[in-house]
Amino acid sequence: MSLLIDLLRGSNCTLMNKMKKNLQSNILLLPALIAGFFCYLFPILIAFGKSFFLGTGTDFVGIQNYVDLFENEAFSLAVRNLFHLWAIIVPVNLVIGIFIAEVYIKLRKEKLCLFFLVPSILPAACVVTIASSILQKSPSQWGETPVAFYVLWKTLGFSILIFIVAIKSIESEIIDAAMLDGVNPLQCFWYIKLPIIKSSLLICGILTIYNSFRCFREAYLIGGSHPNEQLYSIQHFLQNNFMNMNYARLEAASVLVVLFVGAVVLIGMYLARKKRNN
Repeated sequence: MSLLIDLLRGSNCTLMNKMKKNLQSNILLLPALIAGFFCYLFPILIAFGKSFFLGTGTDFVGIQNYVDLFENEAFSLAVRNLFHLWAIIVPVNLVIGIFIAEVYIKLRKEKLCLFFLVPSILPAACVVTIASSILQKSPSQWGETPVAFYVLWKTLGFSILIFIVAIKSIESEIIDAAMLDGVNPLQCFWYIKLPIIKSSLLICGILTIYNSFRCFREAYLIGGSHPNEQLYSIQHFLQNNFMNMNYARLEAASVLVVLFVGAVVLIGMYLARKKRNN
């Protein structure tokens, strides 16, 4: 009986400690949640509400602003360019990132990956100037190449770092056992390492997509507010509608962008958690 009482007391103490830690962590997280709500979520909710009205007035038009948005040629062009950009940078970023990570691990020079993080902290004007000096031509003559180049340059360092951590976290016994069974390095990577680091591939893909929205300054410096069709992006569309005071169209486009990015992130988190549980 006394043993049962001690076990109950121990479980109660453990439960109380967990509840105390959860309460402390929630209290510490509360200021960040409040700031995130008022700085991000609250303005988005206001934009969502105003997207159902005509301009800045009070005339309710329902989803007409969204219908007009999908019929807009500039918005369609920006969406096509965005998907085309993702089709290029996501696979290239993953392939190059894994290759460099593997080379660094083989050479035992993992710390050199920090070199690839430098572009992410460089000012946009500096990046464009350096690229122009290297290629000896105006960036506006490259078509869509410069934007893809900048996104890769700014994202590759994070991908390499994530892949190095993921590959090094694989238990060495698994690799050694495969090598003893006669598996060559390519087969070991394709059939053993790659399935294990699938969640890392997903994370790097999401980061690449996210960073594609952060290279607007570079694209703006290259082509200005009205670039050629290959450089026209969602950010150009939003900026031009803001300058022209087309607030209804701007709010509708902003809501769609936020919903799409949020859906991509949530789906990625769900798939990563599902892979981890399996």
